[in-house]
Amino acid sequence: MYFVIALVGMGMIGWLVIALVTQGPIAQAAHDQLRASGTKATGTILAVGAGRVTSRQGSLQIYTRPVTLKVALPGGEAQIEAAIVVPEMLQSLLLAGAPCEVIVDPADHKRVCITSIGNAFGVHTPVDLGTLYSRW
Repeated sequence: MYFVIALVGMGMIGWLVIALVTQGPIAQAAHDQLRASGTKATGTILAVGAGRVTSRQGSLQIYTRPVTLKVALPGGEAQIEAAIVVPEMLQSLLLAGAPCEVIVDPADHKRVCITSIGNAFGVHTPVDLGTLYSRW
């Protein structure tokens, strides 16, 4: 019995260490690469889904929310559906109809980083919300 408890405990600790060491830095590096080499464009948030809690950092919950964007790319307008990583304190910025500035991966339009979200008064809030990683 103690062996099973010890084995499960070690497995959970191992999973946590692997997730913290590999997923965080890898996702952050891919996000930084997207910001450096992606195509900058303006757009509008068309729809925002309910999303789900994907992780916690202390008492802060991190959500992944499905977002539909209408983006004016150099080759023409595109409608992009992506899952954006959003901390709970910034969820209120994701509103349908809000103008936004984005960076899109030219090779894969599902990789998006929202860099600014506007409100009804024309004031843009700088954010760093991406499909891979978000900073706050």
